[in-house]
Amino acid sequence: MPAPRRRNPLRFLLLVIIILGLATIVGVVVSGLGSGSGLGSSTVAFQNEDYQVPPPDTNPPPIPIPQTYEQAEQWIRNSPFYSQTVPVPVRCNSQPINVTSASAAQLKSHFEGLMECLVRVWEPPITNAGFTIVRPTVTIYGKELTTKCGKTGVNAFYCTADQQVYYSNLLPQALPSNVRNNKWTADIVMAHEFGHALQGRTGILVSGHALGQESGDEGTALQYMRRLETQADCFSGMFVRSVSLSVGVQQQDLNGILVIYEAIGDDNLSGKPDVVGNHGLGRSREYWGNTGLANSEVGKCNTFVVPARLVR
Repeated sequence: MPAPRRRNPLRFLLLVIIILGLATIVGVVVSGLGSGSGLGSSTVAFQNEDYQVPPPDTNPPPIPIPQTYEQAEQWIRNSPFYSQTVPVPVRCNSQPINVTSASAAQLKSHFEGLMECLVRVWEPPITNAGFTIVRPTVTIYGKELTTKCGKTGVNAFYCTADQQVYYSNLLPQALPSNVRNNKWTADIVMAHEFGHALQGRTGILVSGHALGQESGDEGTALQYMRRLETQADCFSGMFVRSVSLSVGVQQQDLNGILVIYEAIGDDNLSGKPDVVGNHGLGRSREYWGNTGLANSEVGKCNTFVVPARLVR
């Protein structure tokens, strides 16, 4: 990672509109789930029950933008977000559906409900860190779509320019056959994309991309992207941990979720074991999904302070 250098802060304004959301899948493994929280527990009252989740926000406030590269480095490494804790357990009324046969309207309804759960889980740590949480809309589309972030094909992504989430109803057919029918796959995808929304609202997302571009080195830029992507994997795992009791994640589900990690790693998608990609190898994604599932401390997902081998 290059040493931070001072540059014209106005250059950061050019970085706001970036296509940051790529279809990304994460998985979880069972470890570190203590008694009284997580899977199979009914001894703890649901948290954040009094919070009234707002409706989807189509005109959200601007995302934070660092004014210098030094500040960007500070934001990704030492964000006040990292000192927060995710509440466990949190109620979620959204239940998995068969996304391979669901209509666009059914997908829309399902993912809007899932976003409500995501906001309920993440509102306390975001608010307590001094940031503003936003509930995005979910747009269901087909083969291709043009948004404020540009034109995309079959995908699932978070768009920084409008802070909304998009999901192609053709995505399940584009996934490897061993994961496309897993009932947790689509929800974990969306929890990952909401992880990018969290990064956006805390300034981590723009800062990571800005520093990667400023490095002028493709390998360094890819490493910044992998740190962002694996962090979103970790956030997704934390969400699953938080709502596992109410959505009914069972012990037998976890092996299948683990398969999702491996199937969508850069190495497995490309067929190249040593590929240097932008999302992470299957083993890296498994590591960070597991880290999220095993913890409620947001700082455990700080992928910007760990050795490069852990985000390979």
